[in-house]
Amino acid sequence: MNLIANTLSLPMENAKLSPVDIEDIAKVAFALLHSKGHEGKSYDMTGPEALTMAEVAERISQATGRTIEYVNITLEEYRRAVLAAGASPERANGFVELWSERRKYAESRVDLGTHEAFGVHPTTFAEFARRNAAVFRGESMPS
Repeated sequence: MNLIANTLSLPMENAKLSPVDIEDIAKVAFALLHSKGHEGKSYDMTGPEALTMAEVAERISQATGRTIEYVNITLEEYRRAVLAAGASPERANGFVELWSERRKYAESRVDLGTHEAFGVHPTTFAEFARRNAAVFRGESMPS
């Protein structure tokens, strides 16, 4: 991802993701730790919408006031870029494996049951992008 050059370059083709905000996860985790009856249970959690990387780039564009373009790259191009950025070969290979597996399941599902069960309003990617616009512009690092 090179938002400085106004591109989001990933090997995702047209696959969709349902990104969940880390703050939503933290709110659910807090609720889990402060209530009983969850032993042996698991909770699926997704974001409230399935988005292509082009749609993600569009939402970042709207939040930052800059045009960010999604550029689909090959897995090998991604591997080379990660290595050039200083990652170890093991880490680069791990990322390539992650993206390779993710591309096998092009349609992401949306499941808001966990949000609903714990009274957490699901954060859209547009809301997340607006909250983190300065970080996407390279102006500040998250604290």
